[in-house]
Amino acid sequence: MQHHHRAADLGAAPRVLQGDWSQRLASDENVRATLEVDLSETLQFASGLLVLSERRLLARNYDGAWREWTLAPGLGLRLVDHGGVGTLELHDDARRIALWRFTLAQNPAAQRLLREFERRIGQIVRGGWQARDSDQGEPLCPVCQSEMPPDAEECPVCARAQPPQPSTWVLLRLWRFARPYRKQLAAGFALTLASTAATLVPPYL
Repeated sequence: MQHHHRAADLGAAPRVLQGDWSQRLASDENVRATLEVDLSETLQFASGLLVLSERRLLARNYDGAWREWTLAPGLGLRLVDHGGVGTLELHDDARRIALWRFTLAQNPAAQRLLREFERRIGQIVRGGWQARDSDQGEPLCPVCQSEMPPDAEECPVCARAQPPQPSTWVLLRLWRFARPYRKQLAAGFALTLASTAATLVPPYL
């Protein structure tokens, strides 16, 4: 089962899940993901926070002001990174309505938040505006689709997978390419051996 933090469970929650925003959550509202935003829109170091529940996306600005958006069809997040800076954009069908920047150290948390956001929006689209958050299974790896442990940043299945050994395949491909030139290659190899052997002959013989 996937673990979620409720407003009443903040005593055991990580530091990021504690603060004045706890009073903004209903007693039965689950926190699905959080993101500590450590850059301002002008790329100055600053402290902000995003909190995603199954109902809303809440954002605390650098000056302590709060904004929130009810999750609904048409709402979307876009995650990009450039030059060591991550950017998360919130938009609706018509325009961008919010933007947050952060260092790439926060990128794993941003990806988790994006994944949970898209999954929840998908549930709402399939089940209507009042769709219950009934999918309590583990998140899936986007590469191999295996279940990932809660709060895992790396898929254990992908981490255990050994990379394919390319040596044999590469040699076969090289042989197919070189086959039409095998006579020239053999002559070149023979000349290389002969020149090497000649350098080994003592000069006084």
